[in-house]
Amino acid sequence: MKTKLLILFLIVSSTTVFSQEKTKMALRMGLNSSKVLNSNLHSKYAPYAGVALAIQFNDTYALQPEITYSKQGGKSEIPELDDIDINYLYISVANKIFTEGGHFHFILGPSIDFNFNDNFINLINSDGDNFEVTPIDLAVFGGIGIEFDFGLALELRYKQGLIDLDFNDDGQYGNNNENNQLNRVIQIGALYKLNF
Repeated sequence: MKTKLLILFLIVSSTTVFSQEKTKMALRMGLNSSKVLNSNLHSKYAPYAGVALAIQFNDTYALQPEITYSKQGGKSEIPELDDIDINYLYISVANKIFTEGGHFHFILGPSIDFNFNDNFINLINSDGDNFEVTPIDLAVFGGIGIEFDFGLALELRYKQGLIDLDFNDDGQYGNNNENNQLNRVIQIGALYKLNF
């Protein structure tokens, strides 16, 4: 009997808590300015796009899990060297802290990025002719944004990779094997909350 009462209490409590949240699906899209740090590659501009689940707990805090496609890498200015193109699908969790009034917000969170091209399956089957980038990257990001009452938000984020891309052992792209080659991405874009 005590177990049944406890289960009933947990169900009622969780229903009450979740009913106080405002949860909406959202679309994200914008432009990346990406660079591979500690290389002689220049910044590369490419799009990102994804979906998010915006969970507004109260007037000052929202949690936003995201799945995003992001094209990153670096642009080579040397004719005989190719650009580095890295296609990521990343899962991130954005923590949003809103200022009084609920429009301006700060963003902070982690992400795990999965490389489309040089994933574990492709690395096993590789013929060794091309350079290979690590299959995953861990990153942290932060930023600022402004959200309007009709569901549109404009955001600026800085994202820093934490894992060495490890694609340049021969030094062609300027790595001296002493410094890690890390992703650095500046994102400017928009988010729109959908009303179902």
